[in-house]
Amino acid sequence: MAAIYEYTGVVEKILPVQTFASGFTKRDVVLTDDVGQGGQWPNHIAFSFKKDNTKLLDSVKEGQRAKIRFAIDGREWTNPQGQVKYFTDLTGLKLEVINNDGSSTEPVPVPAEPEDFGDVGDIDDMPF
Repeated sequence: MAAIYEYTGVVEKILPVQTFASGFTKRDVVLTDDVGQGGQWPNHIAFSFKKDNTKLLDSVKEGQRAKIRFAIDGREWTNPQGQVKYFTDLTGLKLEVINNDGSSTEPVPVPAEPEDFGDVGDIDDMPF
């Protein structure tokens, strides 16, 4: 199983969804490190959200601070000239917007309502 990492920064750019001939979809988001903001050489880190995970970026806005959970994926490709090239991809798994006070805007799951079984009759009629 791949290791999961986290990165926190400011959302710099959210790119449009790309759909390929195979039906595969991906959407990239670029985060800039927010340590020492205003530095001369900030890091611009691109993360790719794939397939259904592209929807995780729908409500995110540029300028928001966010934490991304991601996996590092690598692959090998041989071009038509026979040269082998290697690619590394940071695959976004989850994105959480962080408020200025450090709290998260990640929705808290609402507990499900208990199932209503209607009138089950007298408790003494139960088979157990």
